[in-house]
Amino acid sequence: MYLQSETYRKDLRTAYNSVVNVTKLYHKSILITGATGLIGSFAADMLLHANRTENAEIEIYLLARDEKRLRERFASSLDEKRLHFVVQDVVNPIELNVEVDYIIHAAGDGFPAAFREHPVETMTPALFGTYHLLQYVLRTANKGMLKNFLYVSSGEVYGNPSNIQHAFTEQEYGYLDNMSVRSCYPMAKRCAETLCVSFGIQYHIPIVIARPSHVYGACTSIHDNRATVQFLNNAVAREDIILHSQGKQMRSYTYVADCVSGIFSVLLNGVDKEAYNIANATSRVTIAEFAKIVSQKAGTNCIIKNPDENQKKEHTPIKYAVLDSCKLEQLGWKGQYDISMGIEYMFRIAVGK
Repeated sequence: MYLQSETYRKDLRTAYNSVVNVTKLYHKSILITGATGLIGSFAADMLLHANRTENAEIEIYLLARDEKRLRERFASSLDEKRLHFVVQDVVNPIELNVEVDYIIHAAGDGFPAAFREHPVETMTPALFGTYHLLQYVLRTANKGMLKNFLYVSSGEVYGNPSNIQHAFTEQEYGYLDNMSVRSCYPMAKRCAETLCVSFGIQYHIPIVIARPSHVYGACTSIHDNRATVQFLNNAVAREDIILHSQGKQMRSYTYVADCVSGIFSVLLNGVDKEAYNIANATSRVTIAEFAKIVSQKAGTNCIIKNPDENQKKEHTPIKYAVLDSCKLEQLGWKGQYDISMGIEYMFRIAVGK
């Protein structure tokens, strides 16, 4: 349905043109997990765009556990001959018997309701899913065909900084309380990164890590209750934007088109066994500032309300989450969307423009 939006189609073109050495993908095959999520679905649409407009001939395998959601999300592309669905839960042994050139592991719930309601299932795609994907590589890699395996981690792995008030580089880490249920997501991501590097070194698998900052865009899951998604839903309904805190936490925000072009740039050009922040230096604002920009685009008000008990449980303890993007930019990547432009485009797509 998103392809009906001219703004979305423009985003696909912009993302494609921003990928460093994008032609390395031509005539190759790729497996993307989490294919109905914000990042995975946009990545798939960008590859389909390349096939349609550039004759890229990329074989695209999309893994998700819900076939109905897969078919609904890619309803406009079901006739594409190079599009293949792999319907299964990534936490089980991978059933695909085709060897691929590239893998992007983007599966997993990254929203607060999941952390509160099913923390165990929040952890398993990172832990078991990563393990089974790497086992799949070992099982099928009889020709040494795999060019790279990219794990989509998170900027949350940096934890809560003590005295750091500058953008996190890839070598800096703050505190995470491993006895807190809210840590289920960042702790699982940390562990999965180590698992990736361990497999890579022991079994000589090419691996890179991407650490996206707070990613936003219109193509979100109906289950996603992140603040940015709630702001967008309010804006589309022409309702006031509701903040359930003072919103003083500073964040790096990355529009999904920039995030995906950055991820592909790391996949195709990143140094083996290294991690890369995915962020845009022109998109650093507080949660309250983000909400205010959304309300201005929609012509509504921004209101602060006291949180209920569930909302209090979902609050992140991380007050400062700003990522340094210099390492990614050294690959030749450059973000195309500042915060105002990204929010405007997100809103346009959500209302069908």
